Order: sequence, then structure tokens, then C-alpha cells
Amino acid sequence: MKSRHWLVLLMVCMLIFVSACSSDNGATAEGKPDRITFSTGTTSGVYYPLGALLATHWTNTNDLSVTAQASNGSVENLKLMQRGESHLAFSTVNIIWEAYNGENSFGDKKYEDVRILANLYPNVSHIIALNDAKIDSIDDLDGESFVLGAAGSATELESKLILKAHGVQSVKENYVGFGEAVDLMRNKQVKAVNIYTGVPAAGASELISTVDSKLVSFTKEGVANMTDEKNPWNFEYVIEKGTYEGQEEDILTVGQYSTIAVDVNLSEETVYEMTKSLWENLDTLSEGHSVVKAFDLEKAVTGTADVPLHPGAEKYYKEIGVLK
Repeated sequence: MKSRHWLVLLMVCMLIFVSACSSDNGATAEGKPDRITFSTGTTSGVYYPLGALLATHWTNTNDLSVTAQASNGSVENLKLMQRGESHLAFSTVNIIWEAYNGENSFGDKKYEDVRILANLYPNVSHIIALNDAKIDSIDDLDGESFVLGAAGSATELESKLILKAHGVQSVKENYVGFGEAVDLMRNKQVKAVNIYTGVPAAGASELISTVDSKLVSFTKEGVANMTDEKNPWNFEYVIEKGTYEGQEEDILTVGQYSTIAVDVNLSEETVYEMTKSLWENLDTLSEGHSVVKAFDLEKAVTGTADVPLHPGAEKYYKEIGVLK
């Protein structure tokens, strides 16, 4: 009986050992994770539907299981990755730079394992104010109720930079996502909002078409303050007249790239396949979301503020000549 007992115990131990060796950190025998989690953004912005589109594409075409999850945006996304609760995420370059260098929201813990898969499209600030609020410039926001974006999002940080760059001393702060911001504007509970996303922005279109409101231009000085050497990821951007309902003039603003960030521990093979599949299927992907038309392969690795590319992405860009 004792011999039989020890034989059973030995077999159980061997099964545990084999199982551990074949599924280290959720990876299959081929080195691919069983499931890849993609952190996106609020459900009313561009990040969430775009992330769902990309997750479905990668799952269907690359023998991967990618799941998009909603979030509060860039800062939360990178913190989820840092804790190992996500593998890749949407963010803006400034937040990725802060994480990599341990600044601001990441001052307590540097995220040295964050890497870049690709820059995708310009993320642009849309400052929209109620027409009867008498807000004709960014300066006029001083002392007024203003939605800075969801707490912990890139929108919040960019809004604060906009206010500082234009010399605004204080506002009545509101921290909600795009959908809630539209409702607050509709009910006249706030006078202005920053919708920070791609152009054209669904949230901006909805707001301008259903609420008596308008886009507000930045000043040249404000743009200069936001695109100096301290903010190398930002660039001047013009929302051309006619982009939104009733928009009769060009609107001067600032943008930076929305980017796919990825943890360095996701395998080189997996990230190479994902990068290749992304850029070689733009026509198909653009049918799922119009913002894909703004993706530019030639700019996929520019303006990254010296944050490293993931080796898998770097391999693809070198292969096609975008990187030497």
C-alpha cells in the first residue's frame, strides 16, 4: 500500500512540473500568451472602438487571443501594464515618456519595461465652449467651469498644460469622460470641455451638432509654449474649416501622436506579427473606423521622445526600410 501511495504522489508531482514548464506566465509552448489584454479608453472616445477593432483583427488573423478592455485612458493603461494586468495599451507619447522616465504620475515607480509598437494618428485637443458662455479664447476660461477629461487620462494632463500655456489661473474643474462631458454641456452645468482625440472626433461632432457650441482656437503664443523643448511630443495642428458642423474658420490647436504601448516582456515574435498585421491591413481596418485613414507608416516611429521601440516592432520597421 505504501508503494502504491508513493507512486501516485510521484505521478502528481510530475504532472505539476510538466504543467508549470509548459505554461510559464500564461505562455503556450510556442511562446505566445494564452490571452493578450489590450487596455483602451472610455467607451465614448476613439480608443475603445479602435481597440476593439484591432483586437478582433489580431485574433482573427494572427492565431492570437486579444481582448480589448475599457479604461480611463493613458495613465491608467500604463499602470495596468506595469502591474502585469495588461500586455499592450493605447497612450500618448508624453505619458509613455513619463512612465519610462519615472516622472509625474509615475514619480513613485519608473516603468522601464514600457516600449512602443507604433505611432498611429494625431491626438488633437478640441476646446469646445457654449456659444452663450462668452468664451472666445482660451484666456476666457479663467474662473469658468471646465471639463479637463477623465481623471488619470492624457486629456486631463493636456488640458492642464493648455491652461498653463495660456496663462489661465484657475477654472472650476470637472473630471469626466467624453460622454459625460457632452451631457454636462447639454445641461449647461459646465461652459467648456476639452475633447482630446483624433480628427474628426465623434464626441466633438455630437456636441457641436446637438448643443449650441463652438470650437475655440489657441493663441500662437499658447501653441509656442506647448511645443517647446520641454514638450517634444507636441506639434501645432490646424482643424480645417468645415470639419465640424457650422465651423467656418480654421481652428489652431496642438496635437501629439496616439500610440500603442507594449510591455517589453511580450515576445518578439508576437509583437512582430502584430505590427506587420497592423500596417499591412490598413485598407480593411479603415472600413471599421475612419481614424485608421490617418495612420501613417512613415511616421510610425517619429516623435517617440527617445522611448525605445519593442524589438519585435523594430524588426518589422527595419525589414520594410522605415528604420535603417
